[in-house]
Amino acid sequence: MRILFTITFILSAILQSHSQDTTKIEPGKKGFGVSVEQILPEFPGGDDSLQAFLKQNIAYPRDAKINRVQGRVYIGFLVDKKGKIANPKVLSSASKELDEEAMRVVKIMPEWKPGTKGGSAVDVQYILPIDFITPPLQEK
Repeated sequence: MRILFTITFILSAILQSHSQDTTKIEPGKKGFGVSVEQILPEFPGGDDSLQAFLKQNIAYPRDAKINRVQGRVYIGFLVDKKGKIANPKVLSSASKELDEEAMRVVKIMPEWKPGTKGGSAVDVQYILPIDFITPPLQEK
């Protein structure tokens, strides 16, 4: 039986920077002073749906729970032009068990809405931090 614990997810500045408006203008100019619009990839349903997906699917690893291991795992991956997740990697580790659980859940994510640049779908590197926080000890 998998016991789900309250896990706090703090999404990176990437997510925070586009919480309401996902449009970003590329800082450089292209051609004759024309700005190119860039839109970051998005989990289906947005940030709230991403957090709900993570909360539903992450199970705190048993050994990590017993030993009260906690921390933040950064997973980097590519959201390709079709919205598929490719090449997930642990960029910053918390522990072997937490890293493996974060990777497992990223690998089962549904397809994302792909990022665009100038109106065309593009491959975008994405970094997702996932915080694992053990619940407070309950007194007996």
